[in-house]
Amino acid sequence: MLRVLLINPPQYTRYPQPPIGLALIAAILGKEGYSVSLLDANALQLKPEDVTKAIADADIAGITAMTPTIGNALSIARYLKRDRPDIKIVLGGPHVTLLPEETLTSSNDIDIAVRGEGDDTIVELMRAIESGKPLDNIAGISYKADGKIVHTPDRTSNVDMDTLPYPAYHLLPWKKYRPHPPHGMSMPFGVIVTSRGCPYRCAYCSKPVFGSRFRAQSPERVFEEMAYLHEKYGVKEIAFYDDSFTLDKERAHAIADKIMEKGLKIAWTCETRVNLVDKDLLAHMKQAGCYSVSYGIESASPQIIEVLRKDTTLEQVEKAVRESREVGLQVVGYFMLGSPGETPATIRRTIDYAKILKVDFAQFSITTPFPGTHLYEIYMRDKKENIPWEQFVYAGTDNPATPVFESSELSREDLQDWTRKAYREFYMRPAYVWQRLKRCTSWCEIKMNFKGLSMLLRSV
Repeated sequence: MLRVLLINPPQYTRYPQPPIGLALIAAILGKEGYSVSLLDANALQLKPEDVTKAIADADIAGITAMTPTIGNALSIARYLKRDRPDIKIVLGGPHVTLLPEETLTSSNDIDIAVRGEGDDTIVELMRAIESGKPLDNIAGISYKADGKIVHTPDRTSNVDMDTLPYPAYHLLPWKKYRPHPPHGMSMPFGVIVTSRGCPYRCAYCSKPVFGSRFRAQSPERVFEEMAYLHEKYGVKEIAFYDDSFTLDKERAHAIADKIMEKGLKIAWTCETRVNLVDKDLLAHMKQAGCYSVSYGIESASPQIIEVLRKDTTLEQVEKAVRESREVGLQVVGYFMLGSPGETPATIRRTIDYAKILKVDFAQFSITTPFPGTHLYEIYMRDKKENIPWEQFVYAGTDNPATPVFESSELSREDLQDWTRKAYREFYMRPAYVWQRLKRCTSWCEIKMNFKGLSMLLRSV
């Protein structure tokens, strides 16, 4: 059987998160009998040139890449091919799914690109490589043949979410992961993804891998994985990284019921939209151990919300935040600065709005037009400069990257200044400090707040 090494490229963040998608691919290959190892170069803070020391005797190297990490992924491929010309290199993830032609054209080191969901594709691909069969019958891949790039038809995924194995958690360097404040009230900390696809059309969101069709694991399957992490690894807190955890309210209620019915004592958090919650659901989630909900609020300007195709209203924002706080949940508000149509006046309005809402934590990120999004199309219509892919990140206090977007109203320097100002104004006011002190109910929460303050002071 082939020996496979899966690699997560470095991104040099202070808060590395488990690469759950890569760990799931590892589990699928392991289930098929392949010898699989996983190298999280991000968590281990390895440079691309250091990765070659870890390839050992692997026959296949599988690398995942988002847009900000594509440069490091291609560098890793280059070093691997230099030291092991015989190794086959497979690249997957959002970036190559969106831009397979450009990616393969830019690198002679990538043998095969996997587009979209890789659950079935990777197994078919390994079998073809192992048996020496042609690749043209495998849906969802791109490769070079006779000097040309071949794209096989897209794969339509009908995978039953409940049949997926647990990600290969045992291959991850658990001690290297650090929850980003305000997560991490209880340690050890774990991450679960229980659904795929999102039917909404936000202009800043790209859905190259999982698409728009919502598919989810059953409440029973979700509970079983939570219990597994708790019992096997001692996990005391779980972050659900679903795009919209409460998109199916009945499922969210059923998950809460299952947690309470089985008596699982575990803290958890989730992310969702302001139009997908109500007070009964929020209260039920709180009873089942949820302590924090994150909402994408984005802006206080209805015009900008419309441009972003958010399909929410400020009234829905205010209701969701108010009801979350009334049932005792912490609220994290995500805000974006520098969207099309943004001015200093609209940024000022958004900062003031975050204060008025009394969200417990606010994240101010600079709007970034990722490939495959409506924002990218808007940006590329007017901007012709060549922006390095590694700069396509949500530049905030935790990331010094230069903003991609700028306009006649707001230069890159203006956006950086406004972001720092937003954090200073929101967090460094006596009313906020008093608000946080009143809501601290445990030593763990106090420690988490100090971590957040330390992060803020370093950055601002």
